[in-house]
Amino acid sequence: MGPEVGGSIPPRSTFPDFLLRLEIRLRPNRYIEPIYWHKSMSSEETVGSIMEKRVLTVVLNSNAKDCAKVMAKRGVSSAVVVQSGAALGIVTERDLVSKVLSDGLDGSKVLVRDIMSTPLITIRPESTMTKAAELMAEYRIRRLVVVEPNGSLAGIVTAGDIARVIAEKQGYRDVTFNAIARYKEGTEAGPYQ
Repeated sequence: MGPEVGGSIPPRSTFPDFLLRLEIRLRPNRYIEPIYWHKSMSSEETVGSIMEKRVLTVVLNSNAKDCAKVMAKRGVSSAVVVQSGAALGIVTERDLVSKVLSDGLDGSKVLVRDIMSTPLITIRPESTMTKAAELMAEYRIRRLVVVEPNGSLAGIVTAGDIARVIAEKQGYRDVTFNAIARYKEGTEAGPYQ
C-alpha cells in the first residue's frame, strides 16, 4: 500500500484567472503541495529584465572564510565561482553551513572549489521567467546563473526575483507572493540583519 495523502484540492474552475496551471507534488511529509504558475509570465517577461546584474564572484582558489566574509559584506546569499571569466559553480550559504561549519572545518583552509555546487545550472537572458521557474523546480534550487550565448556571466536570477515580479503585477495583494518576494509595505528590512 502506498503512502497516505491528506488534504483536498478544489476543482480547477475555482482558481482565479491569473493561475495558468496547477501542479501537484507529493512532499516527503505526506501532504500535497499545490504549485502555481502565473499566467502573466508571458514571453515579454525575460530573465534578462529581472535578473541582478551585479553578481558577486569569487575565484576558484578562494577560501571559504573569505568567501563568507565578502558575502556578508555585500548582504548576499551566494557567490558565483569563476575562473578566467567563466562561471564554474556557485557557493551558497547552505554550502558554507553544511560543508564547512557543520563539519567543524577551518574555513580559511577550505577552498571554494571543494565546496561549490556544480555542475552549474544556467539560463540565458532571453529565456522566460516561466522557463527559469521550471528549471528551479526541476533541480530544486532557488538561484540560476544567467550566461550569455558566448558563456560569459550576465547575472543571477532568484525565486525571489520571480515572486517580486508576480507580486508587483498583482498590486502586492497576494500575501504568499509578498512573503516569497520579502515585500511588506512601509518596511525597509526584516528584523534579522
